[in-house]
Amino acid sequence: EYDYDAFLSYNFDDFPWVKHELMVELEEKREFKLCVPHRDFPAGEILDKIIVDRIHRSRKTIMLLTPEFIRSQWREFEFRMARSQLFDSGNDVIVAVILKPLPPGCLSRSPYQVLKKKLYLEW
Repeated sequence: EYDYDAFLSYNFDDFPWVKHELMVELEEKREFKLCVPHRDFPAGEILDKIIVDRIHRSRKTIMLLTPEFIRSQWREFEFRMARSQLFDSGNDVIVAVILKPLPPGCLSRSPYQVLKKKLYLEW
């Protein structure tokens, strides 16, 4: 039913960590199939359409939360698209991972308030 086990949503500055740590752990050691924007997005396509398509083709969305992630409009768009799957399917698809300490109160602003009520992983 899904093409990917998870869509990775991360700030592009964190890609070296994603590539050398997370992808090694999840893809190589655990054989998960990840959708990684740096690698799996076709060049020259409309970005928002690709994001929506890949999130809907993924079982889960892993969000690597950092202060830069919270400030990014594209990451907010990805978050909103993943959250819409909760309303569409009833399945909570967001896996939140705090990669770097977050400023106090940053999860209080929309749309991230929902994360205050969620379990999350600290890496």
